[in-house]
Amino acid sequence: MAVMDEFKEEREALKNGTPKQKLAYFWYYYKWHVIISVIVIGMIVSFIYQYTNRKDTAFNAVLLNASLLDQMSSEQPDFLTDFAEKEGIDLNTSDITFDTSIRIVEDSMDETSVTSTQKLMVYVAANELDSMITDFDSFQKYANSSLFYDLRDILTEEQLQALEPYFYYVDREVVLAIEAANDDLNTDYTPEYPDPLHPEEMQDPVPVGICLTGCTDLTDNYYFRGDGIVMGIYANAEHADTAVDLAEYLLSK
Repeated sequence: MAVMDEFKEEREALKNGTPKQKLAYFWYYYKWHVIISVIVIGMIVSFIYQYTNRKDTAFNAVLLNASLLDQMSSEQPDFLTDFAEKEGIDLNTSDITFDTSIRIVEDSMDETSVTSTQKLMVYVAANELDSMITDFDSFQKYANSSLFYDLRDILTEEQLQALEPYFYYVDREVVLAIEAANDDLNTDYTPEYPDPLHPEEMQDPVPVGICLTGCTDLTDNYYFRGDGIVMGIYANAEHADTAVDLAEYLLSK
């Protein structure tokens, strides 16, 4: 009862108190309610802003083991803006992304390589990537893992004829042997990779990449760790046609 009496006295004193006293009382008893409410409202506003301003993905490529030559620039290279215009992609509402954050060194598998490998696996599983652009050595393992389209399945006859001189091949027999070794948990198996540019030396050649080695739009803007540049189009790509168009665009200049 004494507590209730004390509470009534406080309420009565508050009723007759100054505005400053009333504010101090309110803040003392309700400050955490106010703080939590402000945080929740801020999170809701932030979510709504990000959702309403989120751009559509027009094309998403990972540039494995590559980096921008101009590290200080936050702008996309000019050729991507030009390609977007030719492709009819509005960069005010859609994004073309070249992700250079993934670096994997197979021989060392340091912390960066492990994290990057996990990140790449998540991206691929979530259908977030359309293509990989990288050097020949970095591409080899992934090219022989059934990750990329057989280009004969997505190119027109006209495109096949035009792009065939730039094809990067894998031998299906080698791919099947790797898969069999993985199924048998055979960690001692070491595949012998044939030259990807000489399909005549393979038992069952499959074109899985488009060589972009001489494309100055890439070499003038990006550093690639190894020799050669090749693009593979993921078999679960949502924008495979755009990837083909990009390859044609780069090779035409």
